[in-house]
Amino acid sequence: MREASAPSGKFQNDRQVVGAENGRMRRSFFSVQRYSRAETAEDQTGGEALMITHVRSVALGVPDIGAAREFFEKHWQLDLVGTDADRVFLGAGCQDDHVLRLRATAEPRVDLLCLAAATGADVDAIAERVAAHPRARLVSTPATCTDAGGGYRFRFLDCEGRTVEVSSGVTARAFRPVEPGESRPTGIGHVVLNTVDLPATSAFYRSIFDLEVSDWVEDIMVFLRTGTAHHMLAFTRAPHTSLNHVAFELRGIDEFMRATGAMMQKGYAPLWGPGRHGVGANTFTYFQEPTSRFVAEYTTGMLRIDPDHEWTPRVYPANAQTSDTWGVAAARDEAVSATLRGCPDTGLWQPPPA
Repeated sequence: MREASAPSGKFQNDRQVVGAENGRMRRSFFSVQRYSRAETAEDQTGGEALMITHVRSVALGVPDIGAAREFFEKHWQLDLVGTDADRVFLGAGCQDDHVLRLRATAEPRVDLLCLAAATGADVDAIAERVAAHPRARLVSTPATCTDAGGGYRFRFLDCEGRTVEVSSGVTARAFRPVEPGESRPTGIGHVVLNTVDLPATSAFYRSIFDLEVSDWVEDIMVFLRTGTAHHMLAFTRAPHTSLNHVAFELRGIDEFMRATGAMMQKGYAPLWGPGRHGVGANTFTYFQEPTSRFVAEYTTGMLRIDPDHEWTPRVYPANAQTSDTWGVAAARDEAVSATLRGCPDTGLWQPPPA
């Protein structure tokens, strides 16, 4: 894993120049393209196996589970996979058993961040790293489970108290693929988390999961990847630890705009967007679930990093061009930033009961 320290605050202006050595500029080659959940760990890295392949799912505690279910199933167009006494499981156009779990709770909270490991051996290796890390705490040890897709998994508390689940061998769900022009999500593209200690949290996740730094926005935000997608996780500086947003992948630009338009026609005004981020090149439209206040994003077209060419992280300026290269979305104001910061996560240091 290459070392990448926190930025000093300086940045370069040429988008394609990602480093310099002895006065000679090095260029990074990249492409923006759609990718499939069916890619193997080796496919995503050009032959080098991954410990973590993608975000499998996110579990949220919500005070009005009926309203939240209606929002994500009826309007966000996720598929109902199943329910039990106090939980709802929702899937997307991918083989993951579910991508979103809702649980009835007194206050909004993040129950789980669920990451997919490439193999059972990777689950064991990650668990060993967690057990040895002074700022992590095991909640459970690796074991075969029967709940929601089964698989081999364990849970732990990260350096700020989030409950993280790592799993492999989860039963593939029979699903209906997303058709051209259909505005159903294909899965979770990435998750952004708010942190009170950006350097420490970034270092923690890199050391546990072998994640690579793709880019920074000044000393405000860091983007971490596994494989070729520009980022799977990102962390942004905030006054408290919380969920910033969950990004749901659409099939392409046309489907992204159709999904955005469908939400607007149903009376949901975008929190921000549509637009295209300068870092990662992915499109964005952010919406807020009204009762829990959690933010979900429609996205597509993320930059892919060619593993056969060296990538040097760039430090971007925190300006309007970085936020939206299209210049279509309204400027990101303090109201948008405050909504994305959300409230302090009441689920910290308190693993869910199941």
